[in-house]
Amino acid sequence: MSSSTESATPSSPDDLDNANGESARRVPKKKTRAEKLGRSTVMLLRRIHLYSGIFMFPWVLMYGFSGWMFNHPRMFTADEVTTYRAADLDDGLLTDLTSAQQTAIAVVEQINLQTSESQGPELRITDDRRPLFSGHLEYNVNTPTAKHQLAVNPVTGDGEVRTTLVDPEADDAADNKPDPLAEVYRVEIEPNVSADIQRQIPEVLDQLGLPSNRASLGYRKLSVVFSAEADGIPCIVSYNLADGSVNSVREDDRPQLTKKAFLQRMHLGRIYTPVMEIRWLWALLVDAMFVSMVFWGCSGLLMWWQIKRTRWLGMGLLATSILFATFVGLGMHDQMTSTGPPKKIPANLPTDTKTPGNSK
Repeated sequence: MSSSTESATPSSPDDLDNANGESARRVPKKKTRAEKLGRSTVMLLRRIHLYSGIFMFPWVLMYGFSGWMFNHPRMFTADEVTTYRAADLDDGLLTDLTSAQQTAIAVVEQINLQTSESQGPELRITDDRRPLFSGHLEYNVNTPTAKHQLAVNPVTGDGEVRTTLVDPEADDAADNKPDPLAEVYRVEIEPNVSADIQRQIPEVLDQLGLPSNRASLGYRKLSVVFSAEADGIPCIVSYNLADGSVNSVREDDRPQLTKKAFLQRMHLGRIYTPVMEIRWLWALLVDAMFVSMVFWGCSGLLMWWQIKRTRWLGMGLLATSILFATFVGLGMHDQMTSTGPPKKIPANLPTDTKTPGNSK
């Protein structure tokens, strides 16, 4: 009897609490300043990640759709679309086409024929890169009632016809307002800021201690755009300071842009303008998109790494993505460097060159 009483008697304060039905509570560990700062930083990054995604939403849609349209340039460009297979055409049309290999052989034959006359090098085909067609085959056909744009696969002969219907009566009835400056093509002005700067650039380089020589204009040319009236007709005049060309548009007859063309030109819009205006603001937004997307990617990696159960799967996906991007990047670089710049054809070169025949 006494032994059972002793066993039920609590031997410590904790046992006494358990006996009374009160659960022991763990005292939370006090966080250090560094831990608090780390948690606050992570929460801030998560919040910025969230709002940057919201900020990018319309721009990602615009860049995504316009990029897709660049990849499929014939989309939304016709009233009717007709696809065909060469095998379904009668009389063997577009079925017996010259292959890339045959074309390369014919090209080599003609080059060797020309170089043999001038004691030039002898060309031969190697196995390092098999002949492949590069580029596209597109043809335009205009009829009184329709305009056709044909895209043909040079390997299979299969293709697509995009037809835009033409209404002759509507074209005749169209009110084409005349450009009052249609007969003005080019004017010379003095002073010309582009020419003035070009003349002074050698001296600028000298004063900067850099090798100097005569300056030539770059690819991008400077223009001045302003509003004017031609015999009372409001116009927008654009003057190219490099070549002196004049372009004008009537305010009441501006060129029309399709939605596709508008998105594509927005996609290509770039470079800060000399003064702050709408194109300058667009360039600023493009830079903001760049910063936001880079941050989004880096913060996404950080957030992924914090979830331990997804690390192995994520590392596999990341490694695969990096390898695939490297493979595609190297392949695209090889494609882009496989064709040299266009040659300037000498004026005395005969134009009646013989067209290579189909070697079967």
